Amino acid sequence: MARQNRIWYPGATYHVMSRGNWRKSIFRDQADYIRFLECIDIIKQKIPFKIHAICLMTNHFHMLIETQDIHIGIIMGRILSLYVEEYNHRYSLSGHLFYGRYKSKLIEDEIYFLECSRYIHLNPVKAKMVREAGKYPHSSYCYYVNKKKLKLSYEEQLIEKLITQDRVFSLFRNNPPEEYSMFVAEKDSHSNAETLIRKDMGEDEMWLTWEKMKTEQAKKSGDSPQGDLILCP
Repeated sequence: MARQNRIWYPGATYHVMSRGNWRKSIFRDQADYIRFLECIDIIKQKIPFKIHAICLMTNHFHMLIETQDIHIGIIMGRILSLYVEEYNHRYSLSGHLFYGRYKSKLIEDEIYFLECSRYIHLNPVKAKMVREAGKYPHSSYCYYVNKKKLKLSYEEQLIEKLITQDRVFSLFRNNPPEEYSMFVAEKDSHSNAETLIRKDMGEDEMWLTWEKMKTEQAKKSGDSPQGDLILCP
């Protein structure tokens, strides 16, 4: 059966996710997280698009991405192909790193857009890898809620370079960073949206449980699947 073409038009926005093949890690250490961000940056310099949120987990990643005049399939194909090439070269591997096609959900209203941003930034919290979104280093959450630090790590510099805040902040009136932080921290009013997004992305509790298991295993061995934690000030 032929694969169904993704709906696309100039300016289309998507919640995108891709998982590791056989649930395997796609980021083994800090250098892998950085290299993935560098691959996005390389493609972004050649193809114009915007990233509104990003979170790199252990065996998958989420992005909230807005296209301009290039199809989402071309953008994601080039990012993933470049990273797989680098990853396989580094670890002397061959073959597939990601499981099938990346998942994508076309976003057609600002309410769902904002809920996806919240969902992406809370992914490591839901996976019980950290207790607060601001304590996870491989996401754009800190860039939204904090004042600029005098000295940024290289990974923070990459995230700051890749992320645009304007569209999210335009949905809040008075103090966007504080209001967004409160929006993400809310629990009671978002359960239906979280269920819908999880269904749209095919991300059930099995995957979150796997992330938790990997974190616990790493703690026992004295390693960290996240690299050194960079806490939001």
